[in-house]
Amino acid sequence: MSKKATKFINRNMLKKGLEQILCNMEETEKIAILDVEIENIWMIDNTFGHAVGEQVIIKSAEILNDLFEDCLYISRTGEREFVIVLPQHGNNEQIKIQARKVIDSFSDPLLIDTEIEALFVTVSVGIALYPEDGKDADTLLENAHLAVHKAKTADNKIAFYTEQIKTRIAETTLLTNRLFRSLQKEEFFLEFQPQISCDTGKIAGVEVLLRLKPDDRRKVGPDKFVPILETTGLIHNVGKWVLEQSLRERNRLASKGFLPLRFSINVSVVQLQRDDFADDVVKIIKESGVDPKYIELEITEGALSENLPDTIEKISKLKKLGISVAIDDFGKGYSSLHRLESIPFDRIKIDKSIIDNINLERKNATVAEIVVSLAKAFKACTTAEGAETRNQVDFLKNLGCDEIQGYYFSKPLSAERLEEFLDSGLGQAQR
Repeated sequence: MSKKATKFINRNMLKKGLEQILCNMEETEKIAILDVEIENIWMIDNTFGHAVGEQVIIKSAEILNDLFEDCLYISRTGEREFVIVLPQHGNNEQIKIQARKVIDSFSDPLLIDTEIEALFVTVSVGIALYPEDGKDADTLLENAHLAVHKAKTADNKIAFYTEQIKTRIAETTLLTNRLFRSLQKEEFFLEFQPQISCDTGKIAGVEVLLRLKPDDRRKVGPDKFVPILETTGLIHNVGKWVLEQSLRERNRLASKGFLPLRFSINVSVVQLQRDDFADDVVKIIKESGVDPKYIELEITEGALSENLPDTIEKISKLKKLGISVAIDDFGKGYSSLHRLESIPFDRIKIDKSIIDNINLERKNATVAEIVVSLAKAFKACTTAEGAETRNQVDFLKNLGCDEIQGYYFSKPLSAERLEEFLDSGLGQAQR
């Protein structure tokens, strides 16, 4: 997009002007830097074209100009970014009110002078304060920019800069660099958490869990590294490795005489979006020689909202091979009944957040009852995740839940520990 879209000063002029202001400020004076980012401008550009995107920028500039007539500076500093320099006359809460005005001003669709009459625009606001967050222009602008990254994931789309934000971003950058080499350096490994049948009291299957070896500093959980794998696209190769290793482990157990176990393998929404996903899965399974009926793919509720017809087509292809499908973390997100009716699934996994509060609130017990009843209506099985107490296990059994998974029975196990578990009282007998 061309900078001629607005009459705002550019970044270089902003830095010079801001440095001049800082040089002339009294010790007791303060200013606030608001970094406003239009989150979906690239999507608008790619969907509706450059001309429409340019109109959105112009309208956004007009909105900000009307909101902050008494500001020190307004600058368009990037393709989708504006910076507002405000004199700070009050406390942080009053600055937050100013940021809230920005968010509220974009709550209605923008009326633009194109064939597309109106478009919704999403914005985030990052805030850095002088002198707390920096005493020179470069530092203040950088920290406001870091804060806006945090704001994107905040519920209210507003974030003040903190040192923790900078530390987390630095850690994420280092982890991202590491992950690009982790597969080749064999830093990933698998653990297996038993799933216990409520009918037999024995193990019916395992969920395969991806892990990353600890580095020199500390252990990194999947909640940290999986989102990075998804955003970088590394999840595709790592996902294939997980499937290959899982099937290899299943064959190893079978060769030792253990009765067949179902292996449940998590599939990312990003993996599902790839055109060759189903073909890759079919190829890996056929090469492994594992009977597809012992393979279950777990997809999250989020997968049901991403290009549903394409998701259904891929899942149906895998179902024809004999693979079963589970909807993971059910109750954590939102699934409409229409979407559930459309997906050919075999199992619902009740999210741990529902199980956690069974002992605390009757309404959560009611939610668990509803999910089990819903699964039965769809002729599907249920697995409860995260059961940790005897009360929870007894309640779930009485409810008619088919399988239970959680620390009450076993934490995730290494391949060697899984063998020991299979030889225990909860394991299936050999041969």
